[in-house]
Amino acid sequence: MKNRHPGSVEKFQHRYAQLKQELRGLGFVCVGSLQTRYLECGKTGCRCHDSPANRHGPYHYWTRKVKGRTISVLLNPAALELYREWIQNNRALDRLVHQMRQLSARALTLQTGKRRP
Repeated sequence: MKNRHPGSVEKFQHRYAQLKQELRGLGFVCVGSLQTRYLECGKTGCRCHDSPANRHGPYHYWTRKVKGRTISVLLNPAALELYREWIQNNRALDRLVHQMRQLSARALTLQTGKRRP
């Protein structure tokens, strides 16, 4: 098919190349989210039962879906920052791929003259 709007498509190609470059800079990715909890213990006389400010913690959890079920894993403090970084990388990956799909759809519309349904 002949390119209907060569100049217009070039700006999409340029932005798409920028997004690919950003992809190259991403590190490892991890799906899920982090939660921090403060909990009451099972001891009846413990101060954690007196006030929420006295609860034990913080306890950090990595939470994700596996086969439709929510799974939470307790993290040690050393692992927390690693999980945080990899989860942020995953969110950046999702944003970049979303932008690449939008650019591709717009370029396809210019190339073919047909809009996607």
